[in-house]
Amino acid sequence: MCGLDLPENLYDPVFPPGSEKEVLDSFEKYGGLFAGRSCVIEVDGEVAIRSETTAGGDFQTVIAREGVTVEEAEGRPVAGEFEAMVWPGLAVAKAPCTVPVNSDHNMMEGFLVYLQVSHPKDDEESVEVLSRLIQPYMAAAIDGVPCEERAG
Repeated sequence: MCGLDLPENLYDPVFPPGSEKEVLDSFEKYGGLFAGRSCVIEVDGEVAIRSETTAGGDFQTVIAREGVTVEEAEGRPVAGEFEAMVWPGLAVAKAPCTVPVNSDHNMMEGFLVYLQVSHPKDDEESVEVLSRLIQPYMAAAIDGVPCEERAG
């Protein structure tokens, strides 16, 4: 999914039923050293999955920028290697590392990934599915960028 190496059983539940899947953008098309990547997948002409990686930022920045109707305080923390939160239809994870942001070798602290999905429609099911997906999704995403851990 999105050009990331993940087991299908983790991401299959976020795809709505439909016959025609079209990848409009995928992480795999972004080569080089930069943190910013995006992924958009449509099913039967409707956006089903939207995801982005970025340097810096926090959960509230993603919520505000994407215009989703959730409150940070309502998110469910997801235990694992990365700091992660999920809401119905949205999962966000971040890692403390330094990543390049442009060809001038400017660096930024932090790496963040968000995953916005239209399916499953049921809020609890969506939270459960995204809770299982976000940690391995972040691990696969961070493998694609030169993320250097912060010093002490």
